[in-house]
Amino acid sequence: MLKQMQGLNWLYFDLNSYFATIEQQVNPSLRGKPVVVVPLLSDSTCAIAASYEAKLKGIKTGTKIYEAKKLCPNLICVKGRHKLYVEYHKRIFAEINKLLFVDVVCSIDEGAGKLTSKYQQEEEAIRLSQNIKLAIKQNVGDYITCSIGIAPTKYLAKIAAEMKKPDGLSVITPEDIPGKLLKLSLRDIPGVGYRVLKRLHSAGIDTVEKLYGCSSGHLQTIWGSIYGKKCWYLLRGYQLAENVVKNQVI
Repeated sequence: MLKQMQGLNWLYFDLNSYFATIEQQVNPSLRGKPVVVVPLLSDSTCAIAASYEAKLKGIKTGTKIYEAKKLCPNLICVKGRHKLYVEYHKRIFAEINKLLFVDVVCSIDEGAGKLTSKYQQEEEAIRLSQNIKLAIKQNVGDYITCSIGIAPTKYLAKIAAEMKKPDGLSVITPEDIPGKLLKLSLRDIPGVGYRVLKRLHSAGIDTVEKLYGCSSGHLQTIWGSIYGKKCWYLLRGYQLAENVVKNQVI
């Protein structure tokens, strides 16, 4: 039922500032400039995506446009084009599938694949990641980048993909647990949203190190759900079957 994974088993990729980057890809005049993608051209709406140049100004998904323009007067707003993003999604994922079977499509800009055979070796997994990045640039778009994480489980690989952005590549080996994780912020942990963060702070937990020191039962109490206990296992490199969580049997 519970298995603590050894070796490198998953590769997770996250396309960087996806909607905004695709707009910069198809319109080179936007490259290197602060860009936000919006549902409609109005100052009363909010950003649904921001380029890295805009993020450096403090603008992020959900920022109101009138506030964003105060932070960045030269901000460029582009109306979102869902069909365009879906088209590029298909092209990018098809390109990755030539090198690594994408077992899980996590969202329009994130996916993961199981590492097998020689690719479970760190050197080969890194080489595969570099080839994926190169294939996207050469065959889909020269401005499109992705951050890649390699780890024993999909959950940890997702965390690794977030460690270096944009265009990053990070590896978490079993020996890196918990060392590399302790350097992260609580918001870097999947499953720690703003509500959970507030609960953790109320419980005196303000670092990943303190989170890691909690018992699984205590985390379940803080979360108010089985996910807290699930998080305890996931952070230690356990692979949990879906029915474990659904049936609350851990």
